[in-house]
This record gives sequence, C-alpha cells and structure tokens, in this order.
Amino acid sequence: MASRPRPNPFYVLLLVVSTFFAVTALGYLVAPYVQRQAIENPGHGPSEGSRALAAWFDRRGVAALSVELVAMFVLAILAMSLDRLFEPPKSTAPRPTSKVEASPTEPSSDA
Repeated sequence: MASRPRPNPFYVLLLVVSTFFAVTALGYLVAPYVQRQAIENPGHGPSEGSRALAAWFDRRGVAALSVELVAMFVLAILAMSLDRLFEPPKSTAPRPTSKVEASPTEPSSDA
C-alpha cells in the first residue's frame, strides 16, 4: 500500500489562523450588540463574562484582526512558495506513449 504524501504544514497553519480570523471577526461584529444589551437590560442582560469579552473585542479587536491578517498573508505566501517540497515524488517509470504512424514524407522537388 502506498503511503499518503504528507500535507504542507503551512496550509494547515493557514487553515488554523484563518479559523481564528473568522472567529475574531464575528466576535468583533457581535461585541457592540452585547454591550448595547448590557446597557439596556442591566439586570437581565448578558453575563459578566460576555461583557468582558465584548469589551476586549472593543479594545483589541482591530489589532487582533490585523495580526491575524498579516499572519494569513505570510502563511499563504510560504504555503504556495514551498508547495513543491511537499509534492509526492514523481515515478521514474517511463510514461506510456501511443503508437502513431508517421506519415511518409514526400520528396521535395528541386526546381
């Protein structure tokens, strides 16, 4: 049984960082709603943990998104540029060729 080629680790890291980016972006978008709910419903609004997380996204959300975006860019460049190192080895067997009959060449007339 042939062994599977190992995946490019930069693609795996890119997938992980992209997931963090998506979660951070969603948290950054939801944070103002959570804060508004906390102001409008002080007794029945979001819990203390939700308000603390919303405040964190409000203070550091842009910086977190910027760092994650730069990391995604760098990992994407590395993944694409080093992809050849992780390709499966090419087989050394000759490729099959189809037999095509060569058309006879017509003698050229020297006139």
